[in-house]
Amino acid sequence: MKDNLIIQGVRGEIKIRRLVNGYPHISANDELDLYYGLGYMHAVDRMVQMWLMKIIGNGRASELLMASPDMIEADKYMRWIDLAGDAKREVNALDANARAAVDAYCAGANAGVKASSLPLEFRMVGYKPDEWTPADVLLAAKMIGYVGLASTQADAEKFIFQMLQNGVDAARVKELFPYIKEDIPPERIEIIKKTKSGMPIIPNSVAWKKFAPMFTASNNWVVSPQKSASGRTLFCSDPHLGLQLPNIWYVAVLKAGDFTLTGASVAGVPAVAIGRSKHMAWAATYGTLDLSDFYIEEIKDGKYRRGADWLPLTVREEVIRPKKGEPITLKICATEHGMLEAEPKENGYHLSFALSIKKYLGAAAQSINAFHQIFHCKTVDKGLDLFAQLTFSPFNWILGDADGNIGYQLAGLFPSKRAGTSGLLPYLGWDPADDWTGAVDPRKLPRLLNPKDGIVITANNDLNEFGEVKPMNLPMSSYRADMIRRRLTEQEKFTPEDMQRLHYDRYSLQAETFMQIIRPLLPDSPNGKILRDWDMRYTADSVGATLFENVYIELVKLVFGEMGFGKETMDFIMKETILFSMLHGNMDKILLSESSAWFAGRTREELFKEAITRGLAAPAPRHGETRKVYINNLFFGGKLPRLLGFDYPMEHIGSRATIPQSQLYRSAGRDGSFAATLRMVTDFAGEEVHLNLAGGASGVRFSPFYKAGLEDWVNGVYRTIKP
Repeated sequence: MKDNLIIQGVRGEIKIRRLVNGYPHISANDELDLYYGLGYMHAVDRMVQMWLMKIIGNGRASELLMASPDMIEADKYMRWIDLAGDAKREVNALDANARAAVDAYCAGANAGVKASSLPLEFRMVGYKPDEWTPADVLLAAKMIGYVGLASTQADAEKFIFQMLQNGVDAARVKELFPYIKEDIPPERIEIIKKTKSGMPIIPNSVAWKKFAPMFTASNNWVVSPQKSASGRTLFCSDPHLGLQLPNIWYVAVLKAGDFTLTGASVAGVPAVAIGRSKHMAWAATYGTLDLSDFYIEEIKDGKYRRGADWLPLTVREEVIRPKKGEPITLKICATEHGMLEAEPKENGYHLSFALSIKKYLGAAAQSINAFHQIFHCKTVDKGLDLFAQLTFSPFNWILGDADGNIGYQLAGLFPSKRAGTSGLLPYLGWDPADDWTGAVDPRKLPRLLNPKDGIVITANNDLNEFGEVKPMNLPMSSYRADMIRRRLTEQEKFTPEDMQRLHYDRYSLQAETFMQIIRPLLPDSPNGKILRDWDMRYTADSVGATLFENVYIELVKLVFGEMGFGKETMDFIMKETILFSMLHGNMDKILLSESSAWFAGRTREELFKEAITRGLAAPAPRHGETRKVYINNLFFGGKLPRLLGFDYPMEHIGSRATIPQSQLYRSAGRDGSFAATLRMVTDFAGEEVHLNLAGGASGVRFSPFYKAGLEDWVNGVYRTIKP
């Protein structure tokens, strides 16, 4: 595409010009044409990204891409969860204004496909994109809400189930998952041990995540005028997601008369998910709200038990047609709670999966409806109720407005569960008392308006205290949130430049806490002295950071591996799943305790000393040497020769506890990471937005906008966009 373009939209002319790193400024006289233009540019720049999500979401990867075993498993999973079917059923729930915007967006996307050449990736597999439809918009929203969010919650709950199945005693389970307040009686454990599960987390991972974006962890914060050097609201966001090329985020400016939107969208959806208008700014982090549960169902001869009655299973048939292979027929069986994980071949106990966004249909459509009111909302107090309607995903939304108000709202479809239960243990399907009793009014979820200290922070931490109900039962550690708050209380007033520096602050509160125990135990060896003198900062040249990580990982492996799950199981958890990245805070509370059921009768000092001996003996290069990774192309996943330039080499500096989170893991056979893929700062003293992104606008390898901005992102350079 040329740097300047004029196209015809739904109602009039649309002008598009490229800004820094190729991201578009889209202007028109009518707002509907802005969504047409956004759809057009999404398709021009991110066609592969959009249609991959659609193909995966519809369970047709083995048919349209490649008939490999992992793609067949991906299709089986997506046919089982059936988000695509739900999306089709929700289209008619779009209100008139949202439907007009969605229709305009889809028309623009389809025009963008026609105006573009077929991408190399699709030519290689013989695929030509079909029409982008309103159902595809809703499917994309559902994929964003489920992948890496609700699915991560479900993975952790399945992990608890597997712990109990494999003999980890209830005391240790409850210590590792402190939100389990209810008893776990022996008779319940016996039922769990007899229950058949078709989708274990260990040793199998789920291949459907291969091409889907991982929306997992993030930071955001906003300060009121009392803390801002300009005397106006100062707003910051840095969503931590999986690194990929192209970036998950697509920045755009939309302008029609006095109406402007500036910020980050996700290709496939006509919305600015993180950004601002003239009047209000918003951003999201993962809210760890529990919208899924497992049920143990008693099955006999194709029926499931409800009290003394036996009811017929609902059966849905799906046919997968792999390339050059025989059709595969699936029978998905369900109870009134949810889907069985596998077709029951024998009588007995079987596990079913309940997901609120499936049981209470309409979340994606309701969310699109709300977004298009949010874009015109002028104040935070009214905005909170609108953001509460974004039930497609469990997100912490922070808000700030031009009048100096700040706020927070947790959104998500939280099911009302049996009183006194955590939602982390499987319920009994035959007991009606264990049934969900509807979705909780989202206005009862955690929210804040204008706190006295003038600061709102979310970083996947526990914010249950701010709600009438407490929907978070697997919050991540509070290290990042606590570090941000510490920095925001160290001075009176802040500028956008201060916030940009805070985005790159690599001091670790986790290290500070552990070093209080480790430092007195260190020997006077060369490595012991280096670690003793370490400043708790994860810099590229730091050997101290490497030594701390060596000791910490050895401690985790010792307590939870050798003395807990077993060495092989713990290695798998740490290397092949996302579980350790999400649950390290739970483990840290145990490791820092004076005593624990996990210590197997040994003292904390003995365990730390053993970990120190092992960690200091391990190789200790500078931190950057241990963090050499590639940001891989989304489609090829690092399988092409590096010299072709589809991937980008970097040193992933930081840790699980630094503000710029740096976690590496594997999931579904794919290398994954948590990183600040987008950083945004905006001061309501003006309309400009300061941005820093890992990658440019284009998903086309040979475009100048494919790797644009990556050097700035590594080096902390922000670019300013003015609508």
